[in-house]
Parts: sequence; structure tokens; C-alpha cells
Amino acid sequence: MNILVDVIHPAHVHFFKNAINIWHQKGYDVAITARQKDVTVELLENYNLDYTILSKAGKGKFGLGFELITRDIRLLDFCRKFKADILTGISGYFIAHVGKLIGKPAIVWDDTEHQKLGHKITWPFATQIHSPDCYSKPAVKKQKLYAGFHELAYLHPKYFTPDKEIVKSAGINPEEKYCLIRMVSWQAHHDVGQCGFENKRMLNFISEISKYARPYLSVEGDCPDELKQYQLKIPVHFIHHIMAFASLCVGEGATMISESAVLGVPAVYINTLKLGYINMLEEYGLVKQTTDTQQALQYCIDWLCDPEVKGKCTAAREELLADKIDVTDYIADVIERTTKLD
Repeated sequence: MNILVDVIHPAHVHFFKNAINIWHQKGYDVAITARQKDVTVELLENYNLDYTILSKAGKGKFGLGFELITRDIRLLDFCRKFKADILTGISGYFIAHVGKLIGKPAIVWDDTEHQKLGHKITWPFATQIHSPDCYSKPAVKKQKLYAGFHELAYLHPKYFTPDKEIVKSAGINPEEKYCLIRMVSWQAHHDVGQCGFENKRMLNFISEISKYARPYLSVEGDCPDELKQYQLKIPVHFIHHIMAFASLCVGEGATMISESAVLGVPAVYINTLKLGYINMLEEYGLVKQTTDTQQALQYCIDWLCDPEVKGKCTAAREELLADKIDVTDYIADVIERTTKLD
């Protein structure tokens, strides 16, 4: 069986890497097509995954539209040469079109309700759409819901064990109280018109956090000069180990907030975008969300000053894990079953 995995965002590398290992162990041929976005290629290199770059992430509506057309053409050519039996990817912008053109199943994974334009140009062509059961919109006919989160495909204790030695090798003391702060680039099409931190207040925000925990800043894109002293500079595949020993994570990026939560690290999400999986993690008591920078700061201080927060979040994480399935097994099984039925 020839499986085509399309990776267009760094988080997609993590999502598929364990399923890819399962497919390799079963003797399947797996080809990865990649997109140059943020640290995607660096992650693929660090995990020793072979890949072919088909495009660089476009900027703005025109740039993204141009990328969609040119990448579809390149992916079509690649799939014909690879003789793909099935195509899969998160969001599925490119695989859905190409799968339809070559008459092969295109399996899309989606946990982002607000990607309205993306859904319009993708879902009509997809074979199946699989989403976590926290998805807040009514499921369409070809959409199947499962009890899980994307992040459990790589941060479930079956697949990930935090390592203090890795944290130490990055120059961070895992016994020290520290906080991860995440800023995004706002370049994705669904980010247009949205906002998170008040940029003019970021220096003060970080300064206030530093009274309670050492701040480490993770920035998508260019870091403002005045914040570079706080910027986290590590090999990209170290981030989840560092995250696991943090006292808190706060940021604009929903993926990192969700990752922190499923690791049992309390998180504060500051963004005008609302997502089903963030809402569910809030219900478990692992996330607080707001659109106000000052409110976010207060949430951070409240958690950093709570002596019982670690125990509360550990218990909440255990409850979450008991409620959810092995997402990696689900990914691998869906692809195998779909191919057998095709």
C-alpha cells in the first residue's frame, strides 16, 4: 500500500509521525510531501522522516491562492509518480483536490471550525473528514467524530515521556518555575481580522510574569527587538520536553495551548478565535481563555500563585486520558480500513 501524507504545518509532523512508524512496520510505503512553513522542515529532519518539499507558505489571500493552485499541480504530479493508493492530511486543502482527480481516497483530519473558506474549497472533494468529538459545529454526512484531541497523537504517555535531561541540555532548569509565552505570526487565512496580545503591552506583560516565574518566549516569525532577551532558542524537537516541566503556558496559538493542557500544564489562551477543543480543555480545568491582555495576565498570576495547581492539573489530565482514545491507533486504522474498502 502506498500512503501519501501531506504536511503543511509543523504540528502535522507530530500528528502523523507515530502513525507513519506503524505503517512502516507493516511494510507500507509512505511518502511525505511538505510545505515550508515555520519549523516544519526542521522537524522532519530531526525525526529522520524523508520528505519532498512542494511549496512555501503563501502570505495574504493572493499568496495563499497562488500556492493552492501551484501546489495542487505539483502534488498531482507527485501522486501519479508515487502511485498513491490513499492520501491523508490535516485540513486537506491540497490532498482533497488531488485525490478526486486521481480517483483515490482523501482522508482529512480537521479540528478547526472557523476555517470556513478552507472547508468550502476542501470538504466537497474529501472522501472522509475525521474530527475530535469536541468539534462545536454539527457534523456533515462524511464527517466522523472520535473521542480525542489531535495533540494526543503525539503527547499521550504511550508515545511521549518528558525528559529532564533534554531540558537541562537546553540550558533550562526543570526544577525552576518558568512560563512559556507563545506569539503567532497571524499569517494564516483564518487569522485575518483576529488578534491576541496587545503588542504595546507585551514588554510589560512579560515583565509582570517574571515576578512569579522565569519567562521564555516562543515566536512564530520575527521576534520584536525589545523582546529578544526573552526568546527561547532551542532545537525545535525539544519544545514538548520543556513544555512538560513548565509551570504555565500562555499564548495566542491554540496548538501550543492544547499541547500544554494535555501534558497537564495549565494554560491561558488569548485569542479572539474560539475553538471546540479549547472549550473542552477549559471544561476539564486545564485552560482559561480570554481576549483581554490584562485578564490573561491575571489568570497567569492566579495559576502561578496557586500552590495546589500542579495536583489539580495532574488529576484533570488523568481524567482526560481516561475519557479519550489512542488517537495514533485510530489514525493508522482509518487509513488501513479505507484502503481495503476502496
